[in-house]
Amino acid sequence: MFDFIEISPELIVFGAAMLAMMLVVVFSAAAELPGNRRLGSILNNDGNNILFASSGPEATPDEYREGVGHMLDAKPGVLAQSIGQPDPVFHRSNVATPWPKHRGEHWDAKAMSALMAAGTDPLQLTVEVCRQRGVPILASYRMNAEDLHDKELDSYDFGRENRRLRIADRNCLDPAHPEVYEHRTKLFAEVIENYDIDGLEFDYKRWIFMISNPSENHTILTRMVRETRQMLDEAAKRKGRKRLLLGVRVEPMISGELNNTEFPGAQNPPWNRSCEASGLDIRTWIDEDLIDYVCPSHFWPKWPGLPRTAEFVELAKDKDIGIYPTVWPQPAWFGDKDPPIEPDDTERMLRYKNDLCDLVLTCYDAGADGISTYNWLPHHQRGMLPKPMRPNWGDGDKGLQMHIHGLMSDRAAVVAYRNSDMILPSAQ
Repeated sequence: MFDFIEISPELIVFGAAMLAMMLVVVFSAAAELPGNRRLGSILNNDGNNILFASSGPEATPDEYREGVGHMLDAKPGVLAQSIGQPDPVFHRSNVATPWPKHRGEHWDAKAMSALMAAGTDPLQLTVEVCRQRGVPILASYRMNAEDLHDKELDSYDFGRENRRLRIADRNCLDPAHPEVYEHRTKLFAEVIENYDIDGLEFDYKRWIFMISNPSENHTILTRMVRETRQMLDEAAKRKGRKRLLLGVRVEPMISGELNNTEFPGAQNPPWNRSCEASGLDIRTWIDEDLIDYVCPSHFWPKWPGLPRTAEFVELAKDKDIGIYPTVWPQPAWFGDKDPPIEPDDTERMLRYKNDLCDLVLTCYDAGADGISTYNWLPHHQRGMLPKPMRPNWGDGDKGLQMHIHGLMSDRAAVVAYRNSDMILPSAQ
């Protein structure tokens, strides 16, 4: 029925080359970015929450893609996917330690091992879905995480081998040491080169201590930002891209002392303090155009829990640098022992909706270019993945998070929703 023709090896090579060129064009076109002030909303997502909510050792690439897709249903302008602490990492690596190596007994590690056995990894799958959906994807690093507390340094090879290089009395290494600095530079370079990402985000707000003696060593953190900017610019040229982004999540104020009168809902120092106190020279980063956006933020506050957005806006007023303050999902009136908010809980649903909209509008009124969020977990509603996390967060408030996230890029849309009687479209 079919006639077959012989194809020469040369023609096969030529065809493969042409296909590769076509794919480069497609990916580049899909990944071109809006201006830094027009990114809309930035969703920073935890590195392992989809893994935790998956089938664990039975996890498949399709299941993980589905989890990413549910997250993107919240319509973020940019996904900043957390991929490392900065080591260990949630991708294959020859520089850093993949997450399962020393965490193999945990559910999330078993899930990542299953994905790696299938020839892929969480970052690669996230990139694939983001490209399909047209959402820019940044690789976000928790710059000195201590999520695992006294087990943190045991979770990756470089930490095990270099405990002497830690910040005193902390479970994290000190980038003031040249060995630590060089290791981090190498792992940033690796992910930029090996993955089709749109840039990096440095998350200085997930945990506390970024460097020893920040009043002096802030210059070292600035050198890292400066050299990373150069690294991204060079990579953009190699990849035929106009640019690759560098975003930063920073403290809620530039300088001064934090107090609860000005920042209701915030945790006290050292959990929250000024950029200056943490060694984050945001003035220089903005003045030298080293970064593309800033997300001033608290660390897991209760509402209102908003940063000093206006002073960051003022600092960047003459620059093409976007300001995206972080809005958190925890009402002060919602106690730890309160039952989850379900869709039929009309009173609390309406209160949650209105309060969250008001926080978003407060940020816009202070001059924000858009809004950022952190670990809202909208994709962990029942029925989306096998093991939804945080059951104390009900389907109601998570549904509201998803809906409001889809409106965040448009202040007028948030105003209209706030002024309406509608709670969730699906409930009408």
